[in-house]
Amino acid sequence: MDANRTTVRSSAVPRIFVARHCKTSWNLERRIQGRTDIPLCAEGIAEAKANCELLRPLPIDRILSSPLARGRQTAEIYGEALGVPVEAWPEWVEVNMGEWEGHTHGELSAREPAEYDHWLADPSGVPLSAIGGEDVWSARKRVVGALCSLAGRPERGILLILHKYIRAILQCAILDQPFRRFSEEIVDSTAPSELPAPAVERLCR
Repeated sequence: MDANRTTVRSSAVPRIFVARHCKTSWNLERRIQGRTDIPLCAEGIAEAKANCELLRPLPIDRILSSPLARGRQTAEIYGEALGVPVEAWPEWVEVNMGEWEGHTHGELSAREPAEYDHWLADPSGVPLSAIGGEDVWSARKRVVGALCSLAGRPERGILLILHKYIRAILQCAILDQPFRRFSEEIVDSTAPSELPAPAVERLCR
């Protein structure tokens, strides 16, 4: 993490809004993307432009995104519409899904054993290192660190453009839920929502 983004424990975190990036061709095909750098498709670009109307009433002064194309493109469309700066932070990148990337849920569920299904049910019980992926606890540590580094920032509100799995990991951390609740926190919608301020403050103490 950048030295300028160290955690500040004595100041409040701005209001934090989160939204999943908009659609890519792999989303439409229901393929696991992970770190594979797939840009928005035409449907995703149209979706992002439509979502701008949902963002205009919110007090968003800055947008932070993953450095992957689908995150950056979504953030740039929003930033241009809102007239606010956009930054790409490596901490918000999606979980590395290793050898599963490029496959559909159906393809992986048909395997024996169906490790992807087991991972969705409780990612802490299926280490992805065996397939060249990222440990879920490592992913949790980096996104919590990035979130808490926002303490003391001058913005009224910050919008985070996140990926499906990294957002679910962050939700579990904020709500202090075990990873067996992971699949319940997976959100397909790209509409924005606000993280509960008391839970964020508690996590970042």
